[in-house]
Amino acid sequence: MSALKRSPSHLLLATDLSARSDRAIDRAIALARAWHARLTVLHVLDELNVQNDQPSRPALAGAQQRAMRILRDDLADADGIRIDLLVKSGHPGDVILEAAKQLGCDFVVTGIAGNAPMGQSLLGSTVTKVTRHASAPVLVVKQRARTSYRQVTVATDFSPASGSALDLALELFEVDQLSLFHAYDAPYRPLTEEPEAYSRECARLAIRKAQDFLEEAGIPDQIEIVVLEGDVGRLIANHAAAHGVDLIVTGTHGKSGIAHLLVGSVVSAILDEAPCDILVAPSIRKKS
Repeated sequence: MSALKRSPSHLLLATDLSARSDRAIDRAIALARAWHARLTVLHVLDELNVQNDQPSRPALAGAQQRAMRILRDDLADADGIRIDLLVKSGHPGDVILEAAKQLGCDFVVTGIAGNAPMGQSLLGSTVTKVTRHASAPVLVVKQRARTSYRQVTVATDFSPASGSALDLALELFEVDQLSLFHAYDAPYRPLTEEPEAYSRECARLAIRKAQDFLEEAGIPDQIEIVVLEGDVGRLIANHAAAHGVDLIVTGTHGKSGIAHLLVGSVVSAILDEAPCDILVAPSIRKKS
């Protein structure tokens, strides 16, 4: 579909070392290898959870040592990649953002434990905070990294932020199928004399906006346009499941529901129902 234009040079993998964290580790290794990028692996010890609510220095030191041993074991097969291991303590969201900033990381990867990225206790705070404030793209991994991303869907509300998401998908991945997904509302349908005709007209207008969006972006016309009526979170999850989508790409700020795809009320539905990874493009992209 698209030649690779730019790839990240320094990835940050934030992992909670849970049973399912190997999925994010494998994906981060695969991306670092494909992009010839440096990889920093970070595990954050939430100080309040180390030993009651007043952890001692020995308790923190012991937890750090155990975490470092696990990281070394998990990364034993990552030959040929420059890898740095970090174990820090503090509030996970703050530590991840600060590490990404200080190290100059241009791509962040998080894992998933149970039904929640970075562990159930971190769902509301860490992922929300990182996706809202990171200046780098944030990838939430759900799938095992058996292949590279080949079927990618970009969620759009036609805002500049979703334009950045589309640019990011084209820049980072050479895919077999790239689709543009938009969920629209037909708010006055119950009040119209011909509700089905009204809904079709709303769909036609949405398709026209999608075509204009792609034309303005100078994107090839072979990109599939998917326009559906209803809730964006549920619909895009169903679309991903039905069409074997590997990756959903979205922006963090926009004009409508896309603004909250990962950072608002839709997050639980997307992460629980969508069978694929999700990449969040930052509101402010670093210059390459």
